[in-house]
Amino acid sequence: MLTRKRIDFSDNRIDLHIHSNHSDGSLNVEQIFDYAQKAGLKAISITDHDNISALSEANKLSMQRGIEFVNGVEISARGENQDMHLLGYLFDHEDEALIEYVDFFKNERIKRAKKIIKNFNDLGFDLTYEEVLETAGEDASIGRPHIAYALLKKGLASSFQEIFLHYLGDGCACWVPKFKISPEDAISLIKKAGGLCILAHPDREIPDEQIRALVKVGLDGIETIHPKHTQVEVDHFRQLAREENLVESGGSDCHASPGNGVHIGKMNVPYQFLEKMKQRAGV
Repeated sequence: MLTRKRIDFSDNRIDLHIHSNHSDGSLNVEQIFDYAQKAGLKAISITDHDNISALSEANKLSMQRGIEFVNGVEISARGENQDMHLLGYLFDHEDEALIEYVDFFKNERIKRAKKIIKNFNDLGFDLTYEEVLETAGEDASIGRPHIAYALLKKGLASSFQEIFLHYLGDGCACWVPKFKISPEDAISLIKKAGGLCILAHPDREIPDEQIRALVKVGLDGIETIHPKHTQVEVDHFRQLAREENLVESGGSDCHASPGNGVHIGKMNVPYQFLEKMKQRAGV
């Protein structure tokens, strides 16, 4: 009797949604590759928020570590009635228009951070922009987590959760809205840089009709596998992807923030997702 050889899928897993310390993650690029190797991943992508400064280093490490690397970015956008994030993959990270956007957005984040810090100062907190920048690093896209880390570092709050619950969460005392571009502009930006644009971790607050409308202006795919998705949502978005001839993506959305651990490689995303993405992109 012939016995069928068992296929080991562990060598074919990927993680296409990871944040580094170039945005609001805690791990540097080398540490991300360390964890990817430990997890036995075949490919990864670093998708920092509105920032691509980690990509050059990541591409070099990819050759050294033997792990395939996919250029990535997560762009903040504002739809008709809700915020959404759009993931860009397989683009040219030296594209001039993309670099210009990233530089512009970095300046917008700096302006927002200074306004938030002023709000904290008005409430009696002794915090400076320089202290936040020291926490974030020169290349980072400064965001609310960096401000929270700076407050914790100075002993001005007891926990990350407390800061967001009372001060930095949407609508809270020190919150300032973030600049966002339209989904259509985000899709265009990524496509013109030669990449694919994928809707990140959609939830049921984004109507299917709106997703279908984005397909008409160039959306290439949906992130179907994500830690926040229930199995019902995974099944729903996979079905929608099939109906609209979209590629799928997935990942841990790892930030390695305090108390959350490192989840790189924990979502069991198959390499076949990336193969289909590359076929669609023609690479």
